[in-house]
Amino acid sequence: MRRPLILLVLATISCVPLTAQNDQYPTFEDTLAVYRDLFGIQEPLNLTLKFDIKQYQKSRNKDEYLPAELTCQVNDTFRVTHSVRVKARGIFRRGYCSLPPIWLNIKHAGIETEELTDVNKLKLVTYCRSGTNFLNYILREYLCYKIYNLLSPYSFNVRLAWIEYIDTGRNDKESEGWGFIIEPEEMMAKRNNCVPIKNDRLSLATVNKEWMDKVAFFSYMIGQGDYSVTGRHNLKILTSLEYGTGGYIPVPYDFDYSGLVNTTYATPQEDLGLSSVRERYYLGACRTEEENEKTILWLTSYREQIEDLIRSFEYLEEKERQEMIDYIESYFEETEQKNFIARNITSTCR
Repeated sequence: MRRPLILLVLATISCVPLTAQNDQYPTFEDTLAVYRDLFGIQEPLNLTLKFDIKQYQKSRNKDEYLPAELTCQVNDTFRVTHSVRVKARGIFRRGYCSLPPIWLNIKHAGIETEELTDVNKLKLVTYCRSGTNFLNYILREYLCYKIYNLLSPYSFNVRLAWIEYIDTGRNDKESEGWGFIIEPEEMMAKRNNCVPIKNDRLSLATVNKEWMDKVAFFSYMIGQGDYSVTGRHNLKILTSLEYGTGGYIPVPYDFDYSGLVNTTYATPQEDLGLSSVRERYYLGACRTEEENEKTILWLTSYREQIEDLIRSFEYLEEKERQEMIDYIESYFEETEQKNFIARNITSTCR
């Protein structure tokens, strides 16, 4: 697999800023600080995950953990290793990917960080298959999360990582690729003074009107036609402790089927009548024209920030970044067309 130039930088990147210098031994406080502010720091982690990948692939459809070693390379002279457990997760990618996404169980790993005290497991998004395209898909999906971070505090923080995999089931065969860790749901909820709702019978009418509209237009912008409140498909639902039971808030996630990521394996839902995930389809609730215009203006106010975020993302090649920007710009150009709401929103709203 082609090793990107960014690895020259990652070799010296810290998981967090440390007080110890390269010519000094790390202190106990340095060790405790390794995963502090895990989702606040923007620099990628440099991780090694060692486990029996051969067995992992065989047991991908079983709900069982395998032992693994997770090492965070802090700098040239300092690394921290933890005993963790891994198992496959996801629906489509669990069956399609040669390396399916991972549940990383850290319950007994000895990670001494306050923000992870009550966290038992983390979602790790892997590169799926070998090849440059699949590395790009990871980076593009990561950017989808970062875009929604700009738009809403009710969003999942993510942390990029370059990960070396060591397969103990194949004589320590090595592979590597981009991945990212997703903020646990309980952390995201707590950060927003909310609690998660585990109810698959909710409908569009039962969630917070304003935030549902924002999610719907964001999803339309990135070409995400694979979500639903009912069944909580690619949406988590929160209720605010401030607003009571009437404050259900949708939080989108899992964007690999969106047009902005544009994976080769993504196909639109059959009932939408689309030929490609690059085609947009509005799945939000029906609102008045004034309400739709308000949400359109809200999203348009972030246009420059969204495009700057993509443009400045150094880990993705310029061609890929420009393709993403072009797709985002096509949305804003659509909204400026006459009868946009009637033709593209009202015609398919629920």
